Amino acid sequence: MERIYATLAKLDPRVLLACMIFIAGLFVFEGWVLVIRKPFAQYRQLAATRASLAATVGALGNQSGELTRLAAELKLLSDRLTGELHPPKSKDQMAAALMSELDRSADRDGVMLTGVKPGARTQVQAFEQLAFDVSARGKYLMLCEWLMNFEHTLGQNATVTEFQMQSADAGRQVALTLKVALYLPLQAGVAGQ
Repeated sequence: MERIYATLAKLDPRVLLACMIFIAGLFVFEGWVLVIRKPFAQYRQLAATRASLAATVGALGNQSGELTRLAAELKLLSDRLTGELHPPKSKDQMAAALMSELDRSADRDGVMLTGVKPGARTQVQAFEQLAFDVSARGKYLMLCEWLMNFEHTLGQNATVTEFQMQSADAGRQVALTLKVALYLPLQAGVAGQ
């Protein structure tokens, strides 16, 4: 032991300090590898799991709100479809319903509805086609706006089959004549005939 002390006493104090720092570094490295690294990795994994679970719980909250919105939209579409599939049976009731819808939309868009006449009922494949002659008058852009809103006004089962525009009132207004066809599914008894 005295020989070790004597050898250490002959060494430069800076080399001795460097050896001590090296040995301390080895202890720190071994402590990291053997003791701290595994719990630290587990801690990081738990933190990542907690963050992903928090995001998932937040998304579930958003999904429940989205489901509520979709359920309300589905009910609205179902009610609309039910109304479109079960129109009034007689021509007079159908013409009255069409006139009231067209009149409301014409008032909203600043157009004057001048006439609605029911036409013939014909069978087109699995549908019944109900034709109506519609005439209106107004400024050109307002008539265009009114026509663009037809799908909203009459539903997706309505189509414009003929269309004619001409100048009226010395060019200040436009007269519009069109044929509107409503397509309704045939009743079970009618389809089998």
